[in-house]
Amino acid sequence: MQPASDPKLLARLSRLELRAKTAVEGLTAGRHLSPQKGSGTAFAEHRPYTPGDEPRRLDWRILARTDRHVVRDFEEETDLTVHLVVDASESMSFGSLEWSKFAYATWVAAALGWLATRQSDTAGLAVVAAGKIQTYLPPHTGERNWMHMVEILEAARPAGSGDPGESLLLAAGRMERRGLVVWISDCFGDPDKAARAAARVRHAGHDLLVLRVLDPAEIDFPYGRTTRFQPLELGERLTLEPRAVRKAYLEEFEIHGVALRRGLRASGAEFQRLPTDQPLQVALVEYLARRAARLRRSGR
Repeated sequence: MQPASDPKLLARLSRLELRAKTAVEGLTAGRHLSPQKGSGTAFAEHRPYTPGDEPRRLDWRILARTDRHVVRDFEEETDLTVHLVVDASESMSFGSLEWSKFAYATWVAAALGWLATRQSDTAGLAVVAAGKIQTYLPPHTGERNWMHMVEILEAARPAGSGDPGESLLLAAGRMERRGLVVWISDCFGDPDKAARAAARVRHAGHDLLVLRVLDPAEIDFPYGRTTRFQPLELGERLTLEPRAVRKAYLEEFEIHGVALRRGLRASGAEFQRLPTDQPLQVALVEYLARRAARLRRSGR
């Protein structure tokens, strides 16, 4: 059975709204827990009773059994602010499949926006390219806000060149409330600039999740016959014998990827590669579930 988040299925759906809702079909909405202790509904821990604590928070079972006065602390439920940053530089228009990297990125962004909306969280969107912000939607809640986000993503087109790290910094400058920044990009730029941008975002108090969207052809370089390669941003058109350059290409690709991951993770950012032939259920949703479980275990 074809998964609801399979890119082949999503590509056949006519509207981004439908694609996003299909991709997250079957997910259970949840709430996000802050590290603050309060009077919410999720139990956190016991602690000794101190003068001034509300008597209703005493654990009467422990009191009756042990004659110790302890109170029950709870996690305080809070809304999360999600800042989605989508790279719309020209390199994102590449695609060896029926869909481009940019199309896949819009599916991811719309799906995350829909998840935030279902959870009553706040979500905003920045579409960035060529060192500027093409469109910015401030964070808000509600389905109307999400529909506006979908309209922006449907209208956006990849264009222009520039380092994606610089575009991330521009978007971060518009974010007034601390939250989770999700940067969706192919990250084809200077790894050092990406690391510096990530460090600035983290220094501003945000969590940062970098989702690197890559086409399978960029990962595997499967070309076999003489091919003309057209640069999408900067550079000259080249006619190459792929078998003669494949090893060098893959080595450079790996070196760039290692430097990118190392720099981003050193800043405290989370990093996940998203091949565009992989269902979102595998590439995104299951990863976010593992991330949420890890944060709960660490008490965040």
